[in-house]
Amino acid sequence: MRTLWLFIAAIIVAGVIVFALSRPAEIASTPQPTEVVTTTPPVVAPSAPDTAEVPANPDEVDSSPVTEAEPSDAAEQLATELGTSAESRAEATRAAEAVALEDARPPAPGEIDGPTLELGMDVTIANATIKAGEIKRLTENELAVDGEWTLKGMGTKESPYEPSWEYLFSAADTYQPRLDENEIPQRIAMLDGKWIRVAGFTAFPLITGETTEMLVMLNKWDGCCIGVPPTPFDAIEVHLTEAVTRGPKHSINYGTITGVMKVDPYLIENWLVGLYILEESTIAKDI
Repeated sequence: MRTLWLFIAAIIVAGVIVFALSRPAEIASTPQPTEVVTTTPPVVAPSAPDTAEVPANPDEVDSSPVTEAEPSDAAEQLATELGTSAESRAEATRAAEAVALEDARPPAPGEIDGPTLELGMDVTIANATIKAGEIKRLTENELAVDGEWTLKGMGTKESPYEPSWEYLFSAADTYQPRLDENEIPQRIAMLDGKWIRVAGFTAFPLITGETTEMLVMLNKWDGCCIGVPPTPFDAIEVHLTEAVTRGPKHSINYGTITGVMKVDPYLIENWLVGLYILEESTIAKDI
């Protein structure tokens, strides 16, 4: 009986061994399902602004000064272009101003071709002699005078000379009778007997309502006590063809006077009291 059980146990063990040996072959021969692999495009996280890494240890904090971010290349290029453009405009403006100043400068002696004119050299002025200068014609309506002035006009009623107050005051350069300087410059003598036009402040006699006499001056003066009293070189005695009504007492007026110039020194014991007179004059009031 025992022998029978041993025989059965041997058969079972043998079957188990056979089954175990045959199982891997079955697994290997059995078709396995194909694994489907799908690929998902990577998700790009939005870039975060650059920030300084915060150290875990507070003692590790960088104490160096924080510098601002440098501008981009485009911003630098734009700034450079704007700066260059501004500098170019400034240079062009300076060049234009230099040309305008050069054009406005009266030609110096010797810069103009043509003869020196004898205008005024035949004039007779009491208590004075005529000192020759250099007067040349620029255009039909302009004269270059002593390399300092450009005198416009032709000295006629239709085209009067237009001397500046600086031009008229320049007579003092050589004419000071109290100092025994008795030369009238040619540029002043040439105005004698010619029509001129000059603008300036006016003063009327204080005791009359209407008058044909007045002064035209470089500086403000009310004829009494307000303003700067004139000198013989920056004031002209005016004789009007028609009477005008003066303004309120102590008023300051301005006007443009046109008339015939006389260079006529008025001396009191060699002290020059008056020099210029305008006759046949008219006034255009500007104030």
